[in-house]
Amino acid sequence: MRLITIKTPLTHLLVLLAMIPALKFCLRACRLVVIFIVGYLFVITLFPVAYAPASPEKPAPKVQLSYAQKSSGEPAADFQLIPDGLISLGSGNRPAYAIVVEKDTQTLLIYEHKDSFSLKHRYVCSTGKVKGKKQETGDKKTPEGVYFTTRVFNKSQLSPIYGHRAFVIDYPNLVDRKSNRNGNNIWIHGTNKPIKPRDSRGCVAMGNDDLKIVTQFIEMNRTPIIIEKRLSMVQPENRMAYYESLTEFLETWKTSFISGNKTKYMACYMEPSEELAAMWQAWDEIRTTWKQAQLPFDITTKNVSLLKTNPYVVALFDEVFRLERHTSPVGTKKLFLHGHGDTWKIVGEVYQPAEANSESIKPMFAALTRLDRLQKDHKDISELIAGWADAWSSKDITRYRACYAEDFHEGRMDLSAWVRYKERLNKRYQSIRVSVENLQIRQQSDRRTATFLQRYRSSGHRAVGMKTLRLKCIGGAWKIYREIWHGKQK
Repeated sequence: MRLITIKTPLTHLLVLLAMIPALKFCLRACRLVVIFIVGYLFVITLFPVAYAPASPEKPAPKVQLSYAQKSSGEPAADFQLIPDGLISLGSGNRPAYAIVVEKDTQTLLIYEHKDSFSLKHRYVCSTGKVKGKKQETGDKKTPEGVYFTTRVFNKSQLSPIYGHRAFVIDYPNLVDRKSNRNGNNIWIHGTNKPIKPRDSRGCVAMGNDDLKIVTQFIEMNRTPIIIEKRLSMVQPENRMAYYESLTEFLETWKTSFISGNKTKYMACYMEPSEELAAMWQAWDEIRTTWKQAQLPFDITTKNVSLLKTNPYVVALFDEVFRLERHTSPVGTKKLFLHGHGDTWKIVGEVYQPAEANSESIKPMFAALTRLDRLQKDHKDISELIAGWADAWSSKDITRYRACYAEDFHEGRMDLSAWVRYKERLNKRYQSIRVSVENLQIRQQSDRRTATFLQRYRSSGHRAVGMKTLRLKCIGGAWKIYREIWHGKQK
């Protein structure tokens, strides 16, 4: 069958008129598609704004509200602010912590310090029934200032009123005693009763469960306890001026001691004590001897904490003396500083842990004496070992025997058998040469241990290895009482 194509104009017109309804439907469909696309783009543009995830910044810590905040519904304090008593905390590479008690709001806070301070926990507490700063025994007031824990009692050591644990703080401290404040047994302790505001006899009381958490942040004689009537909150950068001023003062205080500048050193104290003057006289004699022998001396202060409580600043740090190759830890020193014009003055100093009424610098003198003794012992032992090696090399058996203690033994040989053994070797070998290298001397109570590389060469034998000599002081002279050898024969 063949299709017949109609090519008349009238036919074309009729076909177009028949297509008009279909064209209208297509236009409507296109319009709906456009509207749908525009709407979809609008929705997906707004969605990230309306439903964006939370900022990746660290969330604010969950804290418990104080009495005042619970009753008033006030929000927690601005976490960017810190109590103005916190200047710096030092504990090496570990995070350091401070406990801060605000009596007005009956709140205990724990601040953590890494690169900066941050509030870690907040708890309800209860302080003394009577308002004000503690002055005397039985006044039922809680002290105010910077304190440290010195002892802990566990549940088995306490009556039920003190809960499951109690930490003793060092009230009265040196500043309290200078201000004629007295009293004792001020604790941070738990309780088996519901916590009520101002319900203690002067201690800081907490719920047992809360104190259990606080316990993990307390290090004896190191973690500061700052107790204030009302905290003054500041921006952390506002502490920088204090920090720079105090570290500059401490550096001056330290370097003036090292250099022997008595005038400058004593000027660092508000009222230099007679004990300090006596210590300086002893130090001056020791320092002169070291200087003549060209022995370098230095002081290192580590883990420095600076804490402010009007009108004083407490500086706490580990003090170490160093003389040439020897070090002598002095202790954990605590300085009480008072602003004086444009600088600071030391009101007093103690070492942690300190007895209740001690204000002593004796650890300094003890450390200096110990260093002087170590240096002299090192010199004497070095000379003994040099003489021992020379006597052995020169086959001087009398001088060689004099280097040993009478109770010396080596295996089954006593001193006499040991000397006879060495005499036989002297006769066997035409020449002997003993050298000592890299001598190291360690202190062990009243004994010393000398370790060195020993090279032995004789006409018939060679050996190299590590020799250890154990020595003790007899009649003011060091003697060898044990000898240990680890080496290779050649």
